[in-house]
Amino acid sequence: MSWKGLFIAVTLFVFGLAVGVFTQIGSQIIPVIQSFVETQPAEIQSAKLPESKNKKGILTVEQLFNIDTTVVSHVDLTKRIETYGELVHPETDVRDITFKINGYVEKLYADYTGKYIKKGQPLLTVYSPELVSAQEEFIRAYEYLSQIENADNGILKKTAQDMYEAAYKRLLYWDITPQQIENLKKSKKVMKTLTLYSPYDGWIMEKFVNLGSKVEAGKPVLRIAKHENLWLIAKVYEQDIPFIKKGQKVMIHFESYPDQIYHGVVDYIYPMMDIRNRTVDVRIVIPNPEYKLIPGMYSNIHIDIPLGKLMVLPETAVINTGKKQVVFVQKEKGVFEPVFVKLGRYIDGYYEILSGVGHGTVVANSALFLLDADAQLKGKYQKEGEQKPMKMMHHH
Repeated sequence: MSWKGLFIAVTLFVFGLAVGVFTQIGSQIIPVIQSFVETQPAEIQSAKLPESKNKKGILTVEQLFNIDTTVVSHVDLTKRIETYGELVHPETDVRDITFKINGYVEKLYADYTGKYIKKGQPLLTVYSPELVSAQEEFIRAYEYLSQIENADNGILKKTAQDMYEAAYKRLLYWDITPQQIENLKKSKKVMKTLTLYSPYDGWIMEKFVNLGSKVEAGKPVLRIAKHENLWLIAKVYEQDIPFIKKGQKVMIHFESYPDQIYHGVVDYIYPMMDIRNRTVDVRIVIPNPEYKLIPGMYSNIHIDIPLGKLMVLPETAVINTGKKQVVFVQKEKGVFEPVFVKLGRYIDGYYEILSGVGHGTVVANSALFLLDADAQLKGKYQKEGEQKPMKMMHHH
């Protein structure tokens, strides 16, 4: 027989012996059987076979299948969540500017979208027949009050005072300034138009009127917003939602500024889920003092969440079907026992261990080397504690 034929024969004999013993196992303990091989010449013990550490030339199944172990331990873990988001205007920062009387736009100072407006700056001038009537009514009320100011009749004086105050307040409600009213009292010249001044600083985000447009009371003519603070709406996937808390610090990279790291804070977690994408919106507030950031920008988001010391195992050491979770505990050299465990969170390649095994327990690091998981959990471990004969499956 050639060396090649002898090598194949020895290998098949050892593997067949191991599989044959496994098929006869009926107890809960899974012994890893040692197969004895006669010492062969040095030429046969090549790199194709695991090198035996036993001086007597014993080759174990652990060596054949390259079984390694790991230890249940407490590890200081940090969960990193990576997602994406888009900048938007803060809803609390958007202002609609409305006119409180009907009229027609005669002059438009805020004449294009994107223009920056300062508080007190004129926005538009409107001609309004209602405004003319209100001013004429105010002038009459003021003149009547002046005529009877020295009269002895208290009732007439009180009536005149009430008429004056009502006409004065009406002009104030229509955003005519006190200074404009004082000028009206002195000049007695009725203004046919009214200029509306901006009550806020900010950019014109939307413009609803043009020169000559009709203005209706209560309808917005402009929409203004600041950019000092922006909202970044992050999309957090369903499995990461339990880790997100208000107040967490966030690192952000914008495609427009790839070399710069921005920082923000989780401000709010929305209570609605995007059913299609399985995500929840998370609001992050980002200061924007230099106005470099613009609503609509896309970003990559990193959230590092310290979890403290957790008792964990690598995911390769756990058979997890969703309903049952099993690890193989080493009882002695080459002997493993399946144990049901309760898992907590999955964190970047590790399972948190809540119960079943304790700190320092040695388990098989590649649990699937012992069995076909589907056959195992449908067979011997269909119900926790119920024992059925288990066969070691060998796939060709």
